[in-house]
Amino acid sequence: MEFLIQHYPELESTNTLALELASQGEPAGLVITTDYQTGGRGKPGRTWESTVGKNLLFSILLRPAISINKAPMITQITCRAIAKVLEHDYQIKTSFKNPNDLMIGEKKICGTLVESSSSIGGTAQLEYVVIGVGLNVNAESVELPKIGTSMKNETGRLHDRNRILQQILAQLAADLTTLKG
Repeated sequence: MEFLIQHYPELESTNTLALELASQGEPAGLVITTDYQTGGRGKPGRTWESTVGKNLLFSILLRPAISINKAPMITQITCRAIAKVLEHDYQIKTSFKNPNDLMIGEKKICGTLVESSSSIGGTAQLEYVVIGVGLNVNAESVELPKIGTSMKNETGRLHDRNRILQQILAQLAADLTTLKG
């Protein structure tokens, strides 16, 4: 899968823009990134807040040829792909907290929000899926909620957000090949 990355210094939400572009026919592989979200979202009714320029905030547009009942697998595949990158490339071991968080002990390091649209026909198929990811990368403890941690907190050093994004996209592309029909 090829990815086209579009970066914005500030957005309301990467998912909001990606969903809008998806409904206008933008092809799969679009990745929207930002340094800051004014209205980042998490699970229904929750927000995702992040200090400007410190963390990885992005959304990916996919158009998988799968039935609606397989859509929840996308969240799991995404969380596993990010966990693999954190463990293999940064020696940060995480655990999965249903339905969409990566944790280190009792502290959240990453959240995902998957939103989709489907067509109803003979068999209900997904039209598109937008995967939103918030990964705490270089935030200091004082910049995070009490239940949050970051890669910097865990390793004691700063990390390159663009490199991490490329690693996650590569792992996710590989892992999504397991998702069929």
